[in-house]
Amino acid sequence: MEKSKIAILGSTSHIAKGIINNFLQGGEFSLHLYTRSPDKVLSFLGAIGKFPDKDCVIHGGYNGFLKSSYDVVINCVGVGTLNKLSGDYTKYFTVTEEYDNLAIGYLCNKCPDALYISLSSGAVYGRDFSAPVEENTINSIRVNHIAKEDYYGIVRLNAEMKHRAFNGLRIVDLRLFSYFSRFINLTDGYFITEVLDCILNNKILITNNVNIVRDYVHPIDLFSIIRKCMDAGKINAAFDVNSSMPAEKKEILDYFSLKYGLQYEMNQSLGHVSATGSKIIYCSNYNKVLEIGYKPTFSSIDTIKEESEFILKTVSNKYSEKYL
Repeated sequence: MEKSKIAILGSTSHIAKGIINNFLQGGEFSLHLYTRSPDKVLSFLGAIGKFPDKDCVIHGGYNGFLKSSYDVVINCVGVGTLNKLSGDYTKYFTVTEEYDNLAIGYLCNKCPDALYISLSSGAVYGRDFSAPVEENTINSIRVNHIAKEDYYGIVRLNAEMKHRAFNGLRIVDLRLFSYFSRFINLTDGYFITEVLDCILNNKILITNNVNIVRDYVHPIDLFSIIRKCMDAGKINAAFDVNSSMPAEKKEILDYFSLKYGLQYEMNQSLGHVSATGSKIIYCSNYNKVLEIGYKPTFSSIDTIKEESEFILKTVSNKYSEKYL
């Protein structure tokens, strides 16, 4: 039986790495990994015990993308975290448009029956996250007073609306609210990476007293929904991707404090810095994804426990090997 050919755009991203790792487990797919940094992808493959071959091909650049035929195109291209943006918010617009148009052009002109999966974001709902979003949640934008925190949500919403307009094509937007895996970059500046950094470097975590809620999706659950989309036939839709249960900051801090001796202090005056605005309760109760048979296996705290244990053991072992 011929293997399904999967093209992954943006193969160095955090999310892409988890997807690649899961696709490579069964040996039933042919992966084509597109990136502008092939050395980084090669290094990643080596780290997970895999190597390029006929069923795992690294493409340096995107010039050859339109010349091949793929069953599925997964767009993991992103502009990175606030730390990597360096204040250049134009990248939200230019980078997203460039690779989204590349994928849509591919479907329109080369393979109209291929499935295009775009990794979207809960940011499409705007900036009011005082409660979980619902099916009829409204994204309110002050047209004459748009702030930089609105940019990413507008970009993602624009992309999704464009995808729905191409209703004759198979396009799925997967809205991730939070995602965590062993492949995360510990310098990304997220709450969870700050926690891990403090544990690894024996530092005291300074955080505010706002008990935020996050919905960390496990890499296996994300892969599961991708497989459901692949089996869904003719589909053009957007889905909120959720874990089996979100986690509160207090629950996360209590876990790391008890398990790893994390020390932390609450500072009421400490603000929250995010390129897409402050999000108190960042999760969704919109379960349209049930229509394609997706049911998450892992809760957010399950994900945190499993993936952080791997990270902390791996980093600690590397440190020991270096100095012993």
